[in-house]
Amino acid sequence: MSQSTLWTDDFLDQQRRRSDPLADEVVAQIVSQSGPEEARKLFDLLIRRLETPVSELPPVVGDFIQATRRLPAWTDWQQVDLAQGLFLDHGPKFLVVLYFKSLPLLYSCAHGAQVLVRTSRLTNEDRSLKIFARRIAETGQFLIDVMTAGGLRGGQGIQSIQKVRLIHAAIRHFVHREGWDAEQYGQPINQEDMALTLMTFSIALIDALQQWGIEEPPERLQAFLHTWTAIGHNMGVEDSLLPSSLEEGRLLMDRILQRQSASSEAGQLLTRALTDFSRNLLPSDKLQAAPDAFIRYFIGEERAGMLGIAPNYGCLSFLGPQLLRSLFRLGERLEDKVEGPVSATLDLLSRRMALALVDLFNDYKGRTFRVPEAMERAWGVR
Repeated sequence: MSQSTLWTDDFLDQQRRRSDPLADEVVAQIVSQSGPEEARKLFDLLIRRLETPVSELPPVVGDFIQATRRLPAWTDWQQVDLAQGLFLDHGPKFLVVLYFKSLPLLYSCAHGAQVLVRTSRLTNEDRSLKIFARRIAETGQFLIDVMTAGGLRGGQGIQSIQKVRLIHAAIRHFVHREGWDAEQYGQPINQEDMALTLMTFSIALIDALQQWGIEEPPERLQAFLHTWTAIGHNMGVEDSLLPSSLEEGRLLMDRILQRQSASSEAGQLLTRALTDFSRNLLPSDKLQAAPDAFIRYFIGEERAGMLGIAPNYGCLSFLGPQLLRSLFRLGERLEDKVEGPVSATLDLLSRRMALALVDLFNDYKGRTFRVPEAMERAWGVR
């Protein structure tokens, strides 16, 4: 029987009341044994360190680290290798899509956007949009960590998953303490919201390749989804919300978006931070309208309107996405004809954005954005 038969409104409503008991229990034990200030120290430590500071974590975290240090037994490692190869080939494009499709889809969900705003406010008293931009940059780092060859075999990818999962648990604790309307919004970072995030990092990314006219063998795309379902398991997503096929994944993503998409002040605030962030990545002042155009292209006029992005009937609203699509398709044709590092003409805009992302992240964190050497060579970035 298909998993999708479970995904009724009643079932998904129940998932909004469920969170992540394993990680939540770690934070609860810290609070019980040492008080809320110790939990706050853990939260601050995790968000301010690029790596997972295992040696500095409270002893109670040790059992959690041990229990989550491997992907589930059903993980097919050949598919993981295929997925990471796909990311190596298209990483800069995936980063572009992450910012112009995946994150806007999440921001279009009014209830989930409330948590994202409170999450960023928890991390810093700075009320400017810069704190949201830092979260955006860190999302790109997480994507690179889990998609790096070997990263999910006990390497940086696993550590990043553990770190984010503990951060989520700490957020749930502090958001509840500050007053959270669970009846209206569901649990903060609940199962439905986590499942949607998983789909926007997998289904939304690979479907965007087709939007750009880039064809990939179905087995590579299926491998990408399989790998993200394994990541999702370790992130605390319940197996009942892990699709086994691309068709199921699209159905789950569409169903949750239909249920949750609505205009909200929180979603519009996050989108302003995203477009401001993106404008810093673009290679020309003449392309400052491009972020809005790309978001409209990727998620459609209706959801873009929910995010406060007004319709634009100028030439850039059409030519911007078409130009980027043409660049990507040209890159695919050239790639078949050249050997060695990616040609200087390959994926011009997406590589430029990847470089600017590295620079921007370094400015915010005061630390070096991690791009593995193999990716640096393939993408032409340093």
